[in-house]
Amino acid sequence: MMDKVQRSSFYEKLYFYELERREKISARLAIPFGVIVATIGLLSFMLNAAEKPGAEPFRSLFWLLLASAAVALAVGAWFFRKAWFGHTDKLLPTAGHLEAYYRELQETYKSYENADQLVKEAFNDALFNYFTEYSSENAISNDARSYNIYRATASLTVAVFLAFLAAVPFFFGASQVPGAKHGVTQSPSATTSPTTRP
Repeated sequence: MMDKVQRSSFYEKLYFYELERREKISARLAIPFGVIVATIGLLSFMLNAAEKPGAEPFRSLFWLLLASAAVALAVGAWFFRKAWFGHTDKLLPTAGHLEAYYRELQETYKSYENADQLVKEAFNDALFNYFTEYSSENAISNDARSYNIYRATASLTVAVFLAFLAAVPFFFGASQVPGAKHGVTQSPSATTSPTTRP
């Protein structure tokens, strides 16, 4: 059976483990962010292009896949935001704060015979509570971050897949208004009446 000192040491390790885990999770956010930017660029390119599929079934298939990719991208961006923001990490008080608390304990128990022992126990209890509470809350936050990154990755994978599928009818079924590519506008053909000489 673990005594309180052993448990305190174990919770301390958990606390610093969760801090390290938070940094690793934050580093994982770089890949989904890059995928979001790249997918937005691809969808914007196809949406704003002069040539778009004009014949069926390419036209309907293109817009269906484009809209589905946009929805999946929005869902992925939402989960990415939840993984990035909205989490509060618990950190130990500063060394100055802990030292001030230690001196307060010394002042409180100075009139007792076993003052040093009481101060030591009270201070260790405070650290024990910090490590227990903060490691637990940080673990919950990190679990939420990881799960939202997983959901963001899954949604973005679907978005990329649909975007590339939309590119198939986009490139193979594209049509263009005659003359639009070179900025030429069509004008009604002029008619000339025959001239007669006297």
